[in-house]
Formats: sequence, C-alpha cells, structure tokens
Amino acid sequence: MAASLRAEVLKCFRCLHRTRLKVFTNDQAAMDAARLKINSEFRKYQRISNQETIMELVKFGNQAEEILRTSVVQASPVAENTFRLQITTETFMYNNTPYRG
Repeated sequence: MAASLRAEVLKCFRCLHRTRLKVFTNDQAAMDAARLKINSEFRKYQRISNQETIMELVKFGNQAEEILRTSVVQASPVAENTFRLQITTETFMYNNTPYRG
C-alpha cells in the first residue's frame, strides 16, 4: 500500500474514533460498542490490497463519520416523560420545532 494511501486510512480511523468520543460523551456503553465496531470493520478489511477498493472504503468511512457527527443525538432520562438531549453545534436538525406528544 502506498504511503499516502496508508496515511488516508489512518486519518479516517483516527477521525472516526475522535468523533465517537465526542458524540458518545458520558455514555461508556455506547463508546465501547462504537470502538469495537470501528476496530472490527477496519480489521475485517485489513488484507485488501487493491487501491481503488481501499479508497472506496476510506470514502465510506468518511461518510459514516459525517453521519455520526451530524445525525446522532443522545437522549437521557431526567424525569418521567422528560429527556435531556445531547446536541452538538454540528448536529443537523431537520426541523427545529419542539416535539409535542
């Protein structure tokens, strides 16, 4: 594997882990599950040597990181029928109206 391609793979790997830590702050179970999933997916494709395939996988990893960073919102219960949302500045909100159930 070319050095620049290897650097791209490592950059994607690190970026996914940084995003995992940011998105799942204060949720150890989710952080652990995400860590295991990221590591297992990279390990699963570790033996691939075709550069085009590797670039496609890096592209897929970068897309997954963007979705994780912009679409995942965590909710934790604070009282009966009341939840606290952990929303970051990068979280994309489709509709900014409060939910009224």
